[in-house]
Amino acid sequence: MQYYIRIDNRNVYVSEEIYKLYCKGERKERYFRESDIHNKTFYYNALDTEDLNGCDLFQDTRSKPVDEQAEESLEHSLLLEAMKDLEPKEKDIIRRIYCYDQSLRQISRETGVPVTTLHYRHGKILRKLRSLMG
Repeated sequence: MQYYIRIDNRNVYVSEEIYKLYCKGERKERYFRESDIHNKTFYYNALDTEDLNGCDLFQDTRSKPVDEQAEESLEHSLLLEAMKDLEPKEKDIIRRIYCYDQSLRQISRETGVPVTTLHYRHGKILRKLRSLMG
C-alpha cells in the first residue's frame, strides 16, 4: 500500500511511518484548533498585521519598561545600602524630607535647627549618598 501526504496541492508519496507521524501531528493541531473554538479562546497574534504586532495593542501603558524597572530596583537597593552608612541625625533629615514629605521649614520648627543649616546638611547628605552609591 502506498501512502501520500498533500503538500502545496501535490501528493507526495511517503513511507507508512512518516504518514502516521504526519497524521498524528495534523490531528493534534486540528484537536487544538477545535478545542480553542469550543472554549472561545482568542490569541492576540490573530490581530497581527504586517505593520503591527497584535500583542502590542494590549500593552499596559502605565507600567514602565522592564529595563527601567530593573534599573530602578538596582538603584533602590544601592540607596538602601548607602542609607545604612548614614548617621542617625542624617537618616532623620532624609526620612522627614522624602518619606514624610516635610519641608525644611517644617523640620526647622519641630527641631529648632535653622533652615539654612538644614539646607546645608541636606546637600551634604545627598553628596555623601552619591559617593556611597558609587
